Amino acid sequence: MRKFSDDEREQIRADLLETARDLLLTYGPSKTTVKDITEPVGIAKPTFYQFFDAKSDLYVEIFEQELDGFAQTLGSELEGIDDPKEQLEQFFRCYVEFGEGNEFVQQVFLKQDYQEVLGNVSSGQIAEIERKEMDVLVPPMKDIQANSEGPISEMEPITVLGLMGTSLGLLVLHRDEYEEVGTDLEMIQDGIYSHLREEMIATLARGLTLEDQRMES
Repeated sequence: MRKFSDDEREQIRADLLETARDLLLTYGPSKTTVKDITEPVGIAKPTFYQFFDAKSDLYVEIFEQELDGFAQTLGSELEGIDDPKEQLEQFFRCYVEFGEGNEFVQQVFLKQDYQEVLGNVSSGQIAEIERKEMDVLVPPMKDIQANSEGPISEMEPITVLGLMGTSLGLLVLHRDEYEEVGTDLEMIQDGIYSHLREEMIATLARGLTLEDQRMES
């Protein structure tokens, strides 16, 4: 079995990740084989397993790269915003746009059964993905909480993220269905999906950051 230098290994690994991402977006996970990935890179199929234990492991690493990109975008978008309500709205909006606009997330988590793609990944790796997500989402959420005196300030970050996922996350998941229904609703100019998305972002952010103005009797 051929041995590679450290530089060669680094380049081949990068090429495998890039090729796999392109093929996944073009053909989907079920129609992309290990051979499809290795041929453009110029290595034999058995050599693939010097770099990844399985195709699903490669997809996990791609997803982690996407999360790194999202973390940079989120940090940039929140920079310079001082008002906690506006911070939370922007946080939610970045989350939604990540789900709507990231093609890899669309293919693996929205248009496919992600367990079909990640089914061979160990429970330890699944836990690592979840940890990575929390590393990206929790710190900026804590910053927003520390800046607010509304209900969000007393919640655990995971609670706020759970509210976001079970509302906005599900909305993104069913985007196509909403847009199909929305074609018949001419009274909503931007479409029912966009309307619900913006209203939900605004309502969640307002409710979580609104200070109690009631006076004690």
